[in-house]
Amino acid sequence: MKAVDTNILVRWITRDDPVQSPIADSVVAEQIFVTLTVLLELAWTLGGNPYRLDRTAIVAALRLVLATQTITVQREAGVLWAIERFAAGADIADMLHIVAAGGNDSFVSFERRLAQRAGPDAPLPIEVPT
Repeated sequence: MKAVDTNILVRWITRDDPVQSPIADSVVAEQIFVTLTVLLELAWTLGGNPYRLDRTAIVAALRLVLATQTITVQREAGVLWAIERFAAGADIADMLHIVAAGGNDSFVSFERRLAQRAGPDAPLPIEVPT
């Protein structure tokens, strides 16, 4: 299986390059692997210049990646949780950081509202140091 860079997914989703988009289609047609960092960069890219997609469109794009049978996503169950929290208003980077930290005792941050945004089903307890 091949792991892909963010630009493959951007071309596949946005269809904005007449040469690279069909090539991206052929890459995605085979079994590929997507890392947490690529998903984070994908969300940031789609929300930034030149795309400026809103949260709803970014959520749809991320869900499309997870729903595509040829794509294996790192920590898929956690990513699904992160996308749902992002759809509810949380920061995608924070949620993916928590997913990436899975297996540890807790996730520590000075961000006081992080536990609230992560919700009661967060993969790790969220701590605010004092």
